[in-house]
Amino acid sequence: MKKYFLLALAIIIAVPVYASEITGTLTTGVSTGIGGTVVSTPVASPVAGTYSSAQSVTLTATDTMSIHYTIDGASPTCTTGTVYSGAISVSESETIRAVGCSGTTASAVGTFAYGINITPPGGGGGGGGSSGGIITPPLSGGTPGDITGDNVVDLLDFNAIVVDWGKTGSSLASDLNHDGVVDILDFNILIINWTL
Repeated sequence: MKKYFLLALAIIIAVPVYASEITGTLTTGVSTGIGGTVVSTPVASPVAGTYSSAQSVTLTATDTMSIHYTIDGASPTCTTGTVYSGAISVSESETIRAVGCSGTTASAVGTFAYGINITPPGGGGGGGGSSGGIITPPLSGGTPGDITGDNVVDLLDFNAIVVDWGKTGSSLASDLNHDGVVDILDFNILIINWTL
């Protein structure tokens, strides 16, 4: 009876574990005949976000033979994209997508969006005109990412971005970086400034 009770208890408290969550060596004592490799997703440094100067982004992934990345929006594979060989210079807003590769086995795709907000030189005498893709600070003096104007960045602001996702135009409140489109860069500003 005690043996069956322990078996039932073990079944009740069992928690599923997926291959993508496993690192290191898994030993179960049971020979299943199933083998495989879990490749870690690349990590970027500095972390994705909005910066006031150009960044030199390094990618790392443990237990990989190579890292492949793209900056054109396409998802890289172990046979496509650029093979990472050193720091990536990010001097304007862009998104890096990267996979770690062990042979032909690829990790999940890591996505790292960078917004670069470089203040134009000069500053004197200026009349209108657009800065042509340079990310600007929020239009209002409030909290960055606060679309609803309630001085907190929360689910209401997230919903506003979701509703406006992909829309273009210069008057969208959800266009937090004012580049004319509601996209991942605006989402990054929202998440970085999220009110806990």
